[in-house]
Amino acid sequence: MKPIAIFNTDTIPTELAREHGQYPDMFIKSLSAVNSALRFERFDVNKQQYPQSLNEYAGVLITGSQSAAYDSDEWIELLKQRIKAMENDRVPLVGICFGHQIIHQALGGSVVNAPGGWCVGVHRNQLTESAVRYGTPGDSFTLLSSHQDQVVSVAPGTNVLAATDYCPIAMTSIGDHLLTLQGHPEFTRDYAKALMDKRRAAIGEPVYQRGVNSLVEPLDDGQALQWMLNVFSHACA
Repeated sequence: MKPIAIFNTDTIPTELAREHGQYPDMFIKSLSAVNSALRFERFDVNKQQYPQSLNEYAGVLITGSQSAAYDSDEWIELLKQRIKAMENDRVPLVGICFGHQIIHQALGGSVVNAPGGWCVGVHRNQLTESAVRYGTPGDSFTLLSSHQDQVVSVAPGTNVLAATDYCPIAMTSIGDHLLTLQGHPEFTRDYAKALMDKRRAAIGEPVYQRGVNSLVEPLDDGQALQWMLNVFSHACA
């Protein structure tokens, strides 16, 4: 079974990582709960660390980040080049939050700082008419969110699969090999709360309170994690 390459795009502060781990740790824990046979390898692409070849991997998972997909940092520009190459080769690819955003930014879409401000807490994603493989259009699933940027135009060839009230482009696919989600199926409620606490002043009190209050709502993260694994399934067999 080939491992999944996790392209890590952030370094969580020590005070949070001590309890919750880094983003690759969160993905490994949550995805392994769905399939304990999975294997993973981590690459800190925010430090320009990449595998020599992707041939030995089931595919690539790009994590969330505090960085912006439209920033011009050298590592972000390099990651966009790698995304273009992976799409050209039809490498199985999943992007979460920043990963969702930078995939579209790299492939011809557009990401902006949302004028509505922060989106935090539990949010309901409604399936579109294009999401027949994921459920009945109009059905919904809930995920934790933590973002201020959002995709406002998608890469050519994209299917928009789900939307939230705040984020019209919340889940997308290209063919069978690429899936992106704005929400965070890897987050725990405890980490979402800790992140909101850390950003409370920037988020603003009304949005912070709504986000904290929403944490009692049920989550459909298991379903989203399975969708992610389906992208890699043919290579993981």
